[in-house]
Amino acid sequence: MSEDSANDPSTGAQMPSVEDDWFEKAFEHLYPVLYANRSIEAAEPEVHFAVDALNLTEDHEVLDMCCGTGRHMYHLLRYVRRVTGLDYSHTLLQSARETLGSQARLIRADMRTIPMKESFDAVCNFFTSFGYFAVEEENQEAINAFASALRPGGKFFIDFVNRDYITMHLVPHSERSAGEYDVQDERWIDVEAERLNKRTTVMRDGHVVEVFTESVRLYTPQHFVEMLEKAGLAPERIYGDYHGGPLDPDQPRMIFTGIKA
Repeated sequence: MSEDSANDPSTGAQMPSVEDDWFEKAFEHLYPVLYANRSIEAAEPEVHFAVDALNLTEDHEVLDMCCGTGRHMYHLLRYVRRVTGLDYSHTLLQSARETLGSQARLIRADMRTIPMKESFDAVCNFFTSFGYFAVEEENQEAINAFASALRPGGKFFIDFVNRDYITMHLVPHSERSAGEYDVQDERWIDVEAERLNKRTTVMRDGHVVEVFTESVRLYTPQHFVEMLEKAGLAPERIYGDYHGGPLDPDQPRMIFTGIKA
């Protein structure tokens, strides 16, 4: 399955199609190399902010949804004794196990069908690990599963991209080096589908070794709040960055905190 290809509104050029199941391929062996900047060190202030925003203590039990390589869990375990990481990628979970050892519980599962019910005092979702699914009802299913994993009165922290910021600051094309690889990224917004798309071409010694795509839904704050409330979650604060700034078009993030009503 794939979405229909879209036109770049600025040039009229035909853009590549994006597979509906792009996430099956994007988070495999090259991901930690291509995104080495998404490091354990970079995660530390983000976790510190989340811990303060949720007022977490060592007695809370926390789920890191879409935990990836465990870089946020590494720091969460300094504040909270019981942290569970959930991700769909075998590769990233293996990396998390190598990083965290036996001190953290790691589970492979689809975010739409989280197997734990009313098991956590807090659930965190860092760095735009949401809005993956082309069918919008499936994104709502993920929010519903997120909510069902929380105990009554539990707290949530969701860090998502700011639609207005992306619209104003999108870089359509960029090139970079990542270890032994040369990387070209193309980015565009599918206005009709309200999605931010990216096509990444990875080369080594002048030869293409991998091409993969990514796509996330772009939400307005109002739409996101409606999804949360539909799942029984009550948003309390919306931040625009990890310094506690308010949400506005010049802030890169859209960070929601609140409780399970």
